[in-house]
Amino acid sequence: MKQLITISFIILSSVSSFSQPFADVLSANYQTFGSTHDSVPGQKNRTDDYFLNFFLPKVFKNGNTLLIRLNGETINSTIYPDSAYSYRLSSIALPVGFKFLSKNKKWETIVIAVPKIASDFRDKTDGYDWQFGGIFLEQFLAKENLKIKLGLYYNREAFGNFFMPLVGVDWKINKRLKLYGVIPSNYRFEINIIKDRLYAGLCYKAATRSFRLSQKNNYDYVRYDEQQIKLFIDCFAYKKLLVFFDAGYSIGTNPLQYTFNTSRLTDVNPVYTSLKSYPVFNIGIAYRVRLDLTEKTPDVTN
Repeated sequence: MKQLITISFIILSSVSSFSQPFADVLSANYQTFGSTHDSVPGQKNRTDDYFLNFFLPKVFKNGNTLLIRLNGETINSTIYPDSAYSYRLSSIALPVGFKFLSKNKKWETIVIAVPKIASDFRDKTDGYDWQFGGIFLEQFLAKENLKIKLGLYYNREAFGNFFMPLVGVDWKINKRLKLYGVIPSNYRFEINIIKDRLYAGLCYKAATRSFRLSQKNNYDYVRYDEQQIKLFIDCFAYKKLLVFFDAGYSIGTNPLQYTFNTSRLTDVNPVYTSLKSYPVFNIGIAYRVRLDLTEKTPDVTN
């Protein structure tokens, strides 16, 4: 299991993956940030985040769609100049759900179950490592260029029940300008600079996730409240092969360690202590299908 996690680079995908005008059938990306500790002058923390995503939708004749996704993340945090302080967290999720399309094609209902394992994987996997959640999202096509979304995300995190209401508006302002996504998960203002090839814009991203630690660490957990404001560039290098780059700033909280029973912030592991706000950089590659460039949602399984 440990070797599988190390090789795979695992992540839990955000709900926004199911509510944007494109589908990444396969994608991999790397995010990094570095900052200084609030309480330890001179020490720097570097966190490297590796993501992997595989998406397999199956569209039926009536427009309904089976949604199957495999997502993973590995987060490696290290203190410099003393690199002896280093720790790795990983997670794997298998969201499975269905998108129901109404007969008049104005309403879409998305229901997804999200089983997940999130841990440091230093012990044998057990009930402490499992998390279960779900997504409900209702979408209404008010106009040809305007879609309204409302829903709820839930997950049983290591720290307890976590609910997140979802609200979104997809607005095609004109042929080159778009607003889309769901708040507070992921929302974008996009400009199509070179027709159907080069996109850029401003993005807000937020995600809360947690990882259970091993018995040696008293089954404590690490909570990551990620919030970012970023500029992004998406470029189709060849047909549906996309290269993307994001750069921005974190306004959230870095990964922090809490006690198992009392949920109090600890300073046991200096890797997971409070950091000053920091810049964030992300680069990746994807096989992307732009749904807004097709007459209907493609069946990428064929």
